[in-house]
Amino acid sequence: MDFDGTVITLLRSLKVMREEVVIKINGKLAPETAKIKSGDCVEIIKVVFGG
Repeated sequence: MDFDGTVITLLRSLKVMREEVVIKINGKLAPETAKIKSGDCVEIIKVVFGG
């Protein structure tokens, strides 16, 4: 998928709640304001709650 925007824009377009995931861009944790560029490797990791 080719995307040009911020992490929060991507999450909104995918209908993913920001509080439920951790985002990595090119292997590094990224804030929701981080810019995603063409060619970046973006990982959306679901956080599991509970015990």
